[in-house]
Amino acid sequence: MSEQSVEAPASRIRVRWYWWALAALAVLCTAVGAFFSASTIAAAQDMPRSVVARYLTALEHGRAREAMALGGITAKSGDILLTDAAYRRATDRITSFTLARPTTRGGITTVDATVQQGDRPYHRTFRVVRAGGLPFLPLWRLAPVTPDTVEVGVDGPTGLTFTVAGATPHAGASDVRLRALPGSYPVAVTSPDADYTVSGGVALSHPVGSTVTPTVFAAQLSDAGSADAQKAVDSWLDACLATQDAAPVNCPFLVKDETVNGVRASDFRWTLDARPEVTVDTAWTDGGFAVRGDGGAVQATATLTRLADGATAQVTTEQIPFSYAGEVTFTGDGAVFRPSFGDDSGQG
Repeated sequence: MSEQSVEAPASRIRVRWYWWALAALAVLCTAVGAFFSASTIAAAQDMPRSVVARYLTALEHGRAREAMALGGITAKSGDILLTDAAYRRATDRITSFTLARPTTRGGITTVDATVQQGDRPYHRTFRVVRAGGLPFLPLWRLAPVTPDTVEVGVDGPTGLTFTVAGATPHAGASDVRLRALPGSYPVAVTSPDADYTVSGGVALSHPVGSTVTPTVFAAQLSDAGSADAQKAVDSWLDACLATQDAAPVNCPFLVKDETVNGVRASDFRWTLDARPEVTVDTAWTDGGFAVRGDGGAVQATATLTRLADGATAQVTTEQIPFSYAGEVTFTGDGAVFRPSFGDDSGQG
């Protein structure tokens, strides 16, 4: 047998193996391509959720600056809570979250999130927008996120100052509305007077779309303040008793000053028969510390003059019961009582 007859079958075998290998490679490439196409589609579909997850994860770990960069949040003048330092002081931050699949309606893509913040869950929707990429593999970013809101107020005499998360709002403010990241922020209040104090606490942030409830910190009378408030009420009543008027201004008692049948009453003198029992509310409400005085009684002594001949006589009234209400506030001069007369605590 010649060498040509032996080499021919071998050559045909090599050709067949070549085509088999080429076919197998084509099938493999098709399979790999299909796999990567499916993976690419899955990645593209899940990428909106990924950008939301990155933002919420940054909040979960207290990374304020990173979260703000991801959420397109720019701190402005007065945004004292949009800092890393303030957020480190916050409690009840986001502890966990779950994300729904992205939905697109009217060309707008959103991701719904269920967020657990402290002991309360709530829902929030995030909008995502395309940020370049390929037609079959777009890139996404968060649309600008609206920060939460923290509203804090202090209620009490003038001069109270406060900080939120260690930062001081603009000078002289008694209430502020601040942009914030999700959490609860510590509030500390400083009183300029030992007569009253204000206990601190925390102010909770409220996400966009929710009802913002202000957190108000009200002044409380100290023991010394209660004693000074009582002195202010006593001083006011003593000043009323010292007048010689029939109807002392802003006082809880009066008699009619009139001339009847040619006889005129004058030179009134007030005598306290029973000092009222005074109750001072230790909590500041509606502009002061509320005061109520009940069970008081006075008598009035006056000089009667007969106009016809100038004859005079002394007369004393029966007991005149009285009560009053009002409020104590504090100024640079100390405690001041302001009476208020209504249907059940009027003059006379």
